[in-house]
Amino acid sequence: MRSVLIVDDERIEREGIAALLQMGNYNLEILEAVNGKEALTILKEKKTEILLSDIRMPFMDGIELTRQAKIMNPDMAVVIFSGFSDFNYAKEAIRNGVLEYILKPVDPQEFKNVMDSVMSYLDKKKQNEEAMQKKQEFLGQYFLHKFIHNGKSEIMDDAMKILDVSWWNRTGRMLLLNGEDGFFENYDGDFEQMLTEELPFSFHYLNYDSDSSILCFEQNVKVDFQILAKHIFEFVEKSCGRQIYIAVSSQLEGKEAIPQGMKELESLMENRYYRADQWIFMPDTNWENKENYELPLEMVEKMEEDIRLHDIAHLWEHYNKFMKYKEYGAGFSYIYMNFVCTNLIKSMYTQMDYPVEKYSNVIEKMFHVENIQEVAEALEETIHLFEQKLFSVKNSNRSEVEKVKSYIYAHYQEDINLEFLSAEVYLSPGYMSYIFKKETGEGLAQFIRKFRLEKAKELLCTTNKKIVQVCAETGFTNPSYFCKSFREYYGCSPDRFRKNEIQRETM
Repeated sequence: MRSVLIVDDERIEREGIAALLQMGNYNLEILEAVNGKEALTILKEKKTEILLSDIRMPFMDGIELTRQAKIMNPDMAVVIFSGFSDFNYAKEAIRNGVLEYILKPVDPQEFKNVMDSVMSYLDKKKQNEEAMQKKQEFLGQYFLHKFIHNGKSEIMDDAMKILDVSWWNRTGRMLLLNGEDGFFENYDGDFEQMLTEELPFSFHYLNYDSDSSILCFEQNVKVDFQILAKHIFEFVEKSCGRQIYIAVSSQLEGKEAIPQGMKELESLMENRYYRADQWIFMPDTNWENKENYELPLEMVEKMEEDIRLHDIAHLWEHYNKFMKYKEYGAGFSYIYMNFVCTNLIKSMYTQMDYPVEKYSNVIEKMFHVENIQEVAEALEETIHLFEQKLFSVKNSNRSEVEKVKSYIYAHYQEDINLEFLSAEVYLSPGYMSYIFKKETGEGLAQFIRKFRLEKAKELLCTTNKKIVQVCAETGFTNPSYFCKSFREYYGCSPDRFRKNEIQRETM
């Protein structure tokens, strides 16, 4: 409901204008003031969209009231009433931003025409503002998506020229939400709005692909993010009947940390293929808060699991954390260190199908090393060997990736996902995800989305097919989601993109 303030020192005049407003069924909250001074007090306390004011009043006339009111709210629609037909009043009123000027006594039909014009003006202005806001939001998502993907400073510079992206520099944490089977594309509703209404603090939202969305929280949001992630998980499960995976980044400092935060989230999210009983993945707890015996045991268990799953990326990550623990002065027992490293080395050789006699000399050597550093070096050397052994089939891996890419090129219009593609080349989803990203530099879901959008762009440029047809023929199931994804990737809507291409061709 909009509010209107009637300002006139004559009570009967105010009541007459109020009656005309009520007769017009404009659905307005009607406020009244007896002079300009009182009107300014009301305007300071309450946002008012329409000001209807007489010119001649005590303390402050309508022209001065208009001038000060427009300073407070430049978008206010002002209509001036006067019993004087002096054209100078009209000119002065117009200079101060008055929308309409009506002579007294007010003619009801003229008043209705003026109010219809005012309401139409405000409606159109609101529509334009909403359209501009939407455009700003889409541009913001377009630049953020590009910046997160490649981290180039030029993208940030370009964004800052046309948008207020100062919040990038205030980002403290990022959450990656990952669904399955095109969860975010097929969600029937506004997922961002649903979360906005549920969470008690603000965040910045970006749909990354059909299965992933990102939430960015500013540094002033003080909350236990593990509890927050659990709350979001339970809320989505209850509201949507679906379970989603959630990864939480470490604390970020400055906008340059955003792309790195995304890499950390993707690395954490990879755990969903190996930790079937987990839905929420957090960065490791601070080293200082660990008891001496807890951390090495935790890292060793993780390394054993990494070796079993041939997960080289996480193996190196957990090894580095295991070794870094020494820097905090923990009472690392040499005997304990030797024991666990020897067992890890045995596990790797076993996974490489080496006969015992071929690595027994390595194990024998472990009993003669003289310090912890030599133990660590032996373990690191074996990890390198393990990695080389796994990637000795690199050409085979590349072949599997090429097979997957070829399948995508031929079947991008169909429903394809990581699990299906992994089965096609007889690999686990986790390993397929790992080698695909290592070979192409991007995740499988992002690769599929990008290729579909490129095919959509091609259809828009070369055919007259309707947007819904282009959507269906490029593997998108939701036209609204397709248009949103296109805007995020190319910076404009499919329809605007097509018009721009036609204009270029005719120039």
